[in-house]
Amino acid sequence: MPAFRTLLVLSALLATSPLRAAEAPAKSVEQFVSRYCLECHDADAHKGDRTFHQFTLPLKTLPAVIEARDIIDELTLREMPPKKADQPTDNERLAAIRALRAGTAAAETSLQSTGSRTVLRRLSNREYENTVATLFGRRVDTLGLTADFPKEKTARHLDTIGQSLVTSGFLVDQYFQSANRLVETRLGKPATVPQTWRFNSNFVQYEELQGSHKSAFNFRYLNIYEQPNTETRQGGYGHIEDFKQGVAVSGLYDIEVLATAMHRDTHYDPAIFGIDLSEPFILG
Repeated sequence: MPAFRTLLVLSALLATSPLRAAEAPAKSVEQFVSRYCLECHDADAHKGDRTFHQFTLPLKTLPAVIEARDIIDELTLREMPPKKADQPTDNERLAAIRALRAGTAAAETSLQSTGSRTVLRRLSNREYENTVATLFGRRVDTLGLTADFPKEKTARHLDTIGQSLVTSGFLVDQYFQSANRLVETRLGKPATVPQTWRFNSNFVQYEELQGSHKSAFNFRYLNIYEQPNTETRQGGYGHIEDFKQGVAVSGLYDIEVLATAMHRDTHYDPAIFGIDLSEPFILG
């Protein structure tokens, strides 16, 4: 029983000794601030918009850490306390600086830590590609799914640190667009019912041709003709006036055209037009 009591007392002493060791710097800093700082920086004076009447160790917030760094700088440069005020001894000044530096280092470690808790974060671009590759059972790195995603910032060369993985509305939109593109690529689009269009009239062309085409054949034909040495190549293009909306979906379509080549052989010198008459007609 006496041995048990001795062990219990020894354990209690060992448990309280770190606590007292931590309290000592905090107490010394509190006394230092109270003696040399509060005359100008209490709740009433707050010169320079600084108040230290609630300053204490340990530092629990980022503003408190910033405030402690400012105090360290002022003490190191001997800017504070002001020269007309009571001055601490060199030992007091050094002890306060050491305690504050230790306090800021401990606070930075504590504030950066998550307390051994898992912090929710979004997937990095690399993880996103790996995830969808697993879900769909195919390679996706060749599809450029994340090409338009915002460029990610790394933290300590890692792309999995939550605080550097910013989520924005633009990124969420990119998620949906990439997912839709992958689904269409992997599963294919739903079958489309075949459609047929037939056009055999109202082939209206350029304004300067409308009068002659109407009187000659009432817009029954599209007249495509070679027009070399020009930038627009208007003669080689003919639109379908009744099909301005185009096809409903993208795809492969069979196009059948009833065409006749006419009036290529003329009495004019071919050199005038710069046309190689040995080449066949080409319809594209």
